[in-house]
Amino acid sequence: MSSREILMLGDINIDTIWPVSEFPIPGRDGLTETVAVEIGGAVVNSAIVLDNLGQRTGLLGCVGKDVWSEQIARKLAQTNVNQKYVHVKTESTTGLTFVIVTPDGERTMFSHRGANTQLEIQDIDENAFNNAAILHISGYALLESPQKDAVWRAVEIAKNHDVQISLDTGLEPAVQNPKDLRRLLRELTFCISGPQEISVLLGSTSPEEATDSLLSSGVRLAAIKLGEKGSFVADEKDQFYCPSFHVDAVDTTGAGDSFTAGLLYGWTHGLSLHASAALASALGALAASVYGAGFSLPDKQGVLDFLRSMQSESTAVLRNGIEEVITDLGNG
Repeated sequence: MSSREILMLGDINIDTIWPVSEFPIPGRDGLTETVAVEIGGAVVNSAIVLDNLGQRTGLLGCVGKDVWSEQIARKLAQTNVNQKYVHVKTESTTGLTFVIVTPDGERTMFSHRGANTQLEIQDIDENAFNNAAILHISGYALLESPQKDAVWRAVEIAKNHDVQISLDTGLEPAVQNPKDLRRLLRELTFCISGPQEISVLLGSTSPEEATDSLLSSGVRLAAIKLGEKGSFVADEKDQFYCPSFHVDAVDTTGAGDSFTAGLLYGWTHGLSLHASAALASALGALAASVYGAGFSLPDKQGVLDFLRSMQSESTAVLRNGIEEVITDLGNG
């Protein structure tokens, strides 16, 4: 296990998950038989998964001063996730996301980012980087200032401390603020994106073209998430399509965040690209098989059991990687 921390910079939210039989047309009601309330936000979800796997993580972000922030603090206190650099903004409300989930597992989100956007330059404590291995940034943190300005301060400090920088682009940030995302691409060790994002940011028409472009610009590990079709992953030595694991998907909330956690864990722990991709794919599949994210996301034993059950039916692309992951997590 790496003793160094992965710092996660992005939104810290409360998610409410509403499974509905169908998405209502305007003016009609959407009825649900159950509602789940969980802590969420892309970096929070990734941090919880990494913590479940035994990797040290810390959060850089903001919450409001309200009942929701108290719930977040209580929940995170049950983990080893470092909350020392989470700031309370007394004039703002904690971020809230309403997640509507249809029977096909697709989720539609309505978000109030609240205090998340109020992260300021002075909130970025250089001490947070003293024992950091990676600074991972959610693209949503680049949507507006002052949070955007705080991101660039964090990037500056990370570079000064030889901390590697990672980005999950996100679709809305790529559409709304491609300029800052393209600027950040030049600073990255890791880039995780999707087909629509790479089309906007790089003008790429294929994952192969996109990862070639990213690697030539200095990125050392690139991954394009392809949903049910799996992912395309590439580093300086290898590149391949990694198939997805079949599960009965009920809610894709947090699946991409779990995938990201798998890649970050794999890199930090020296796993091969095939092993990192297998772990990321398994984590994403398990996340899609449950409602909600946060504490609903997979833990170490769940991943081990799942991968062992998949060994015999996995493709040759995944089989050796699965064995490597099982060995690593089993010894952790």
